[in-house]
Amino acid sequence: MPTISIITPVHNGGHHYLDEAYQSLREQKLPGDWEWQWCLQEDGHTGITAGVFPEDPRISIESGMPARAAVARMHGLTRATGELIRNLDADDVLLPGALERDIETLERVPWCVSACIDLHRDGSTSPGPYDPPAGPVEPGRFFDEVVEKRLSVQTTTFAAHRQLVLALGGWHALTGAEGIALLLAAEVVAPGEFIAEPSAFYRKHPDQTTAADSYWNPAEAATRIEAGIQRARALREAGWTWR
Repeated sequence: MPTISIITPVHNGGHHYLDEAYQSLREQKLPGDWEWQWCLQEDGHTGITAGVFPEDPRISIESGMPARAAVARMHGLTRATGELIRNLDADDVLLPGALERDIETLERVPWCVSACIDLHRDGSTSPGPYDPPAGPVEPGRFFDEVVEKRLSVQTTTFAAHRQLVLALGGWHALTGAEGIALLLAAEVVAPGEFIAEPSAFYRKHPDQTTAADSYWNPAEAATRIEAGIQRARALREAGWTWR
């Protein structure tokens, strides 16, 4: 049975919204005989996912030493059995048709990202203001945006062939921006597409990782972005492409 594996790191605070994420997964309509698998990884032996879900063989939950989201994602990836991989943050919600559109797009290209809608604390929503044009992504577009500090997409919407993610080393061992690093690496070696129809509500709340002032320490924040830029440049200079 063809499968798309959803990878979700779970940190203390983001776990409050897991039931909504689960309900949004259950409501997904997939093409043909496709199925989804959900690989959740607690950042630390926290037990915060205990009792959240009913018995569901599609869900895999593990925990490990606290090391932030990138490491949690990588541990989750080792349990993924699907030929396709999709990001989903623990505090976000998939919109109807999201996985179906990912699957259909990944029949044409090795990776894709999609629009998302900001979900604010008062329940109001707002669209992403800088969405790129729908369709094939111009090579180097996101790299240039990151260099100019104005990335137009949320990497929580990233989906790709599992073998591509593995070949690129998955998510960079960073304290943040690991999704950006993977997006830039994928962009260098393979063509991708942007799906204009929103795939998720991107929740804004005080417990999200990026809401902490410490996350934005200037030196560390700059290092995270520079790590992704350096890997993308190295791949470009090596001339390696995904076939």
